[in-house]
Amino acid sequence: MSQPRRIQQWSDTSLDANIPSLPGSPRELVRRLSIHSITSAEETRTKYKRAIEFLHSDNELLIAAEVGDETAVRELIQKGCAIDYKDHLGRTALHFAVCSGNNLVVMMLLKAGINPNIKDNVGMTPLSLCLMRRPSLRTARLLFQHGALLLSRMIPMDTGLFLQFVMMCKPTKEDKRILRLLVEKGALVDDPEAPGQRQALHFAAMSNNCDLIAILMELGADLYALNHRNETPKQVAAIFKCRDAFALLEALENNTESRVSETAENESETESENLT
Repeated sequence: MSQPRRIQQWSDTSLDANIPSLPGSPRELVRRLSIHSITSAEETRTKYKRAIEFLHSDNELLIAAEVGDETAVRELIQKGCAIDYKDHLGRTALHFAVCSGNNLVVMMLLKAGINPNIKDNVGMTPLSLCLMRRPSLRTARLLFQHGALLLSRMIPMDTGLFLQFVMMCKPTKEDKRILRLLVEKGALVDDPEAPGQRQALHFAAMSNNCDLIAILMELGADLYALNHRNETPKQVAAIFKCRDAFALLEALENNTESRVSETAENESETESENLT
């Protein structure tokens, strides 16, 4: 007879007890089932603080940036702290401030001269985190205003930040504004170096995302762009049985062809009039 599974327990000094798990992870699910998981807000804040202090090896600036302690950040900057200090994963105070969503701390760090283009150990810049973790037009603008760049690909299979954002956005009104901002700052809606020549419109088609298709077309996406299999976005929509996307792309193609035909007729009439 199988033994009933026991819920794993952690002591108060266990790192697993102190470091919050990713939502939905097995550890998080077990923690929620535990009778010891119900804690007060104050106890939760204390555990977060202890975990953060452990991870940052007591670096005061990183701790202050992550918890959003504006007073501490201001005082540390005035004292001349090492503004570009990195933790064991290559993250700076700006990475943490962006993730916390505290734009005042972000602004203080940027005005103090922190480098907005430092990549952490997995290649994420503060701008990457702004778009992937907590999309914010205001934060993105702050970063661009202080020198943030859309960095070039390090390896051929790197999709690049614009495509990454396209693949994860809904898009909400905020997402649409961010997409426009990225294009203003040099992002290519149709990127000849995209892995597999898959363009943003291909991804929108295969996800049946008509709102995304519409905004990409506004931004100048090529309706007939071909991927490495010589497939247009409409053909990709058909392959993945995305009916709404297919219908929209087909309508857009028909409208485009009608405009081209009408333009050709007008030009022909003009030439005929000039000859008479």
